Amino acid sequence: MRIRWIILSLPFLSVTPVQAMAGAWPREKGEVFVSAMATQDTDQLQGYPIGTAYVEYGLRHNITVAGKITYDFAVLEATEYELSARWHFPDNDKPLKKAISLTLAGPVEDPRVEPRFHFGYGFDSPFGAGWADLEVYASVSTQGLETDYGGYGVLGLKPHDRLMAMLGVDVMVTPDKTFVKAIPSVAWELNPNRHLTMQYTRGLQGIEESEFGMGLWLQF
Repeated sequence: MRIRWIILSLPFLSVTPVQAMAGAWPREKGEVFVSAMATQDTDQLQGYPIGTAYVEYGLRHNITVAGKITYDFAVLEATEYELSARWHFPDNDKPLKKAISLTLAGPVEDPRVEPRFHFGYGFDSPFGAGWADLEVYASVSTQGLETDYGGYGVLGLKPHDRLMAMLGVDVMVTPDKTFVKAIPSVAWELNPNRHLTMQYTRGLQGIEESEFGMGLWLQF
């Protein structure tokens, strides 16, 4: 059984969509986004943290490529990876954004192919610009093991020019069990190309998990 930790990947909005980890929104051609985060199990503070590095690149106006690696400081080695390409449907200025992607994910001993569908919607609210982002996927084992299914949804607001507040829900369904996590987070703009992020993860079903993470978003 594979319990997969998903680092929060979301767009954020000002007047028009400005992407962090872009989801349904495309990365602009030639633009690079890098995220680095360390997470700590809050129930075992004496343990070692987990590090995650993520990079996105706008290959074309409608194609975004990305890679992610997870590093376990307890064993001093990389334990998971992802390589993906995402194609964004032409939107013709419609509010609903749509994309499909294909991801090769692992650990090395169980590589997986993951088709994903992405939907995004931006809106105005009394509390500032907001957005909703949804990703659904199937995780197919190349070793003939079980296929997992999942989804990740987020609701976000930008109540201040430099502050984003987000609530994510991560659901994963295996043949044996269903896992649900809640992931509230905030991002504070240090300068136009750098954000400090903090997030908390709490297992609601299938797993008792409590983690705190801090990181940086960098855009070039």
